[in-house]
This record gives sequence, structure tokens and C-alpha cells, in this order.
Amino acid sequence: MKYKDKFLSVNAEAIPIFDTDRPSQALIDLFNPENNPLAAQSQGVLLRVNGILHELSEPVAIGINDVSLHCIMPIVIYGRKQSQKDEFYSVSNKLVIKQSELARDLLVSVKPKFFENSLNLLDSIFQSNNFVYLIFNISDEKSICTAIEKISQSRGAITIHNPQYRNTTNLMKFCLEKNIHLIENIDGSADLFRF
Repeated sequence: MKYKDKFLSVNAEAIPIFDTDRPSQALIDLFNPENNPLAAQSQGVLLRVNGILHELSEPVAIGINDVSLHCIMPIVIYGRKQSQKDEFYSVSNKLVIKQSELARDLLVSVKPKFFENSLNLLDSIFQSNNFVYLIFNISDEKSICTAIEKISQSRGAITIHNPQYRNTTNLMKFCLEKNIHLIENIDGSADLFRF
């Protein structure tokens, strides 16, 4: 199998992000609208976030600050037990998902909280007692730094979507100053975990 985009070329026996028989990829295909094309990195971020959240057995407060990745909300709701009392936060109430009954029912079941901007979302989500998991686009650097400061004093995780492969050096330096390790992935995205 082969994959090629502007920044990446892959030749492999199998490429999971294109195999719709895999559970996370099938859910992305179900909930992501056709007018929201996802690059390989975007799909990789969604696969990683869904896999991590699927394995966490404690209640989670999930903050989605990148509207291009809103399809993660119904995917995570679908895969986690309702009894875990997860909380969902978003920077937009114009969710980029397919207008399907299943997606609508999943979202209505958790009553997500919507905010005008990511800084307001951060103020609210860090008042939760749940494990905080935030998803950002790298262009929201000010909010990412605010989130890093807050997570440095508690537990949580941040995933940074970087579809334009922007330089992450400033974020890496900021994390080092806080004695936190930013994991830079080969696809340009980054993660930060504080357990």
C-alpha cells in the first residue's frame, strides 16, 4: 500500500489510517463529514486520542479546541461507558460532524459545554475534577501555553494537531522551562502527558 501527500510518503504492507475495518478508522469514516477532508496526520491524531481515551478508566474532561477534529467527540462518546461521567467541552457549537441521528443522539446524551474561545474553555475545564484531555491546533499557541502552565500543576494530557508542520521549538522550550516533556511525533503533531 502507498500513501503520499505534500510532506509525507509511505510505502507499507498496511497503512492503518486507510483500513476501514479497524474500529477507530471506521468511526472516523462514520462521523467525519465529506466536506472536512482529513490529512494522514489528522487521522493519526484522531486514532491516537481515541485509543488513549479508550484505555483510561477514570472520568475524563475532554476539551476540543480544533474545529477540524470535532468528529472525535461522537467517536469518544461512542467508545466510552456513560457511567464514567465524562465531560465534553468545545470551542464551537457548530460541530463539524455528519448530520446523522446517531451523532446527534450521542452529543445530546452528554450535553457538551460550548465556549466562544479556547481561553474561556480552559478556565472552565480546569475547574473539573476529571482527568483533563485537551486537543489543540498548533496555531492556538497562546492557549496551548496557558494549558501547559495549568497542567504543570495537575494531571492531564494535551494533543497538538500540526497539519502545516509548523515549528514546535518554542513549545518545546516552554515545556522544558516547566520541567515537562513534550513528545514530538514524526508526523509533526505533539503530545504532553502528566499522570
